Amino acid sequence: MAGDEQSSNIGYACLYPHCNKTFARLYNLKSHQRTHSTDRPYKCASCDTAFARNHDLKRHQKIHENAKPYKCLGCAKLFSRFV
Repeated sequence: MAGDEQSSNIGYACLYPHCNKTFARLYNLKSHQRTHSTDRPYKCASCDTAFARNHDLKRHQKIHENAKPYKCLGCAKLFSRFV
């Protein structure tokens, strides 16, 4: 191990102070660890906002597309993300 992760029978633990998150896959831990750093390689072409993870950029880009494909069954309000 490289020292920035710890493998156990429950997965890979983030060793950043007070984080306490664990991941089943090492890839997911590595992706998560970027959230603790200043490395933001994924940049929005519309507003230059930068993100540590590609899926965060993709979620952000929906605000520029004004895409809201999810409809609340209770009030009929539209949302860009399904929660």
